[in-house]
Parts: sequence; C-alpha cells; structure tokens
Amino acid sequence: MEDWIDEPIVDPIVSELDRQKIISMPVLLHRSSELSSRTRRFFTVSGSIAGVIGAFLAGVAIQSDSQPAAFVSVLAFIIAGLFVNTGRPSLTTRLQHLYGDCYIIPADLDDNALGLIRRARKAIESVSTSRVNRLGLLDDIANDVVLPEKLWDIARLLRAQVALRAEQDEAMSEVVTPELAAVIAPQREALDRSITSVTKQVVELEDYANRVQEADAALRAHELLKSNDKYRDLLAQTDDAQGLQNLTEHVNVLESALAKNLRDAIDAGQTLATPGDIAAV
Repeated sequence: MEDWIDEPIVDPIVSELDRQKIISMPVLLHRSSELSSRTRRFFTVSGSIAGVIGAFLAGVAIQSDSQPAAFVSVLAFIIAGLFVNTGRPSLTTRLQHLYGDCYIIPADLDDNALGLIRRARKAIESVSTSRVNRLGLLDDIANDVVLPEKLWDIARLLRAQVALRAEQDEAMSEVVTPELAAVIAPQREALDRSITSVTKQVVELEDYANRVQEADAALRAHELLKSNDKYRDLLAQTDDAQGLQNLTEHVNVLESALAKNLRDAIDAGQTLATPGDIAAV
C-alpha cells in the first residue's frame, strides 16, 4: 500500500469480523454529508405515501385490467423505494452508530496528523514484513498485541488534537482580547506537549523498525556464512592459510552481531509496552 492512511484504523478491541467490515467500506474514506433528520423524515413519509398509492393503483389495475393503472402503480413503487432509501441514514452514519468511535478515517485528521500516522504505519509494516518476525525471532506480544494498540492510541490522540487545534484556530480568528489570550495560552501549551509526546511515540516505533531491519540484515549475513565452505575450499586450493583464518574470525564476529541485533530488536519492542500492557496480556 503506497498511502499508509488509505485503510481506516480500527480499535484492536473490535472483533476481526467487524474490523474487516469496517475497512472494506470505501465510503468510510470520506465523511459523507448527512441529510438533516427533517429532510430524511420528509423522504420517508413521502416514500410511504407513494407506496400506499402504488398498492391502491395495483388493486385498481387487477380489478379493471387497466394497463395504465398497472404502469403507474409500478412507477409509484419505484418512487417509494427511492424515497425510503434516501430517507435512511447514510452508511457512514449507520456504521458510526454500530461501532461508535472504534475507527478513524483520513477525514478525521489534518495534514500534520496524517504525516505522523503514515510514519507509524510504515514502521509497523516494516516490522510485520521482516524476515526475523516471520521466523518468530521477535517478541510476539510486542508485534501482535502492542503494535496494534500503539497505532490505535496514536491515531486516537491525533484525532483529539486535530479537534482541539481546529477549536483554537477558530477562537484565534476572532478578536483576541487579553481574557481570550489568557485562556488559550495554557491550552495551546498543553496541546503542544501532547503533540510532542505523540511524535516521540512515533519516533520510538521508527527506532524499533530500524532495529528490526538491522536484525534482518544480520540474519541475511548469517545465512551467507553457509557459503564460506566454498570459499575455504577455494583458499585451501591456493594454500592461503591467512585467508582461512580471516574467514573463521569473520564467522565469529557475524554470529555475535546477529545475536546482539536480535536482542536489541526484542528489547526495543518491549519498551513500546508499559508494564500494564504486558500484565493485561
């Protein structure tokens, strides 16, 4: 996926079945404009009336064998269906009613928040697709439980920050009196501290992803050591004793590096979870 925010972010507590329902709805990528309750009621009532007219005309058509009446009754039923469907709440609204605030979509965020979300999702994707993760060499709790929770926490905080930032921008667009400035200043400071904290969490994810990539590189180098026998044979045929010794020393260094890189990646993943997160698991 090229754009890491194309898919809605879903609260990990949502079941996998419901999560798939949410992310498979393209309409969620944008907040659709919802009709007012009064307008929806108008369409619903009008559709019901059209349905009653259609039923009446259908009865007339049956009794009198009137083709015009039959045609108009069908038309009335079609109009009734369209009006009733228009009067229903939108799919986005129905999903919101069903799942509440359990998902976040691009329209919930501004450009700054989207940038951080892209970075977080890219880091998590990098970890998930790494070979050391696929081989089960990393901490399963950190990758399967902590990372989805961390992404959701970041997205949830960013959504709240966006709403508060919009509220402050609206307030600052008015005449800024000393009283207004006195209220906004500490609020803006609190918001800035929150943004700094979330940015730090994203950086921690990126640091973990970098450690995992280093472990991947070390694993690849370790696998290439299997080819050393071929090089030993080649050096033995050329009577290069020093070359053989260098290969042996290099094996020891790479094996130690692989073990260290794996430990570093696992440690970095564990720091993403608080003691409470691990205890809950």
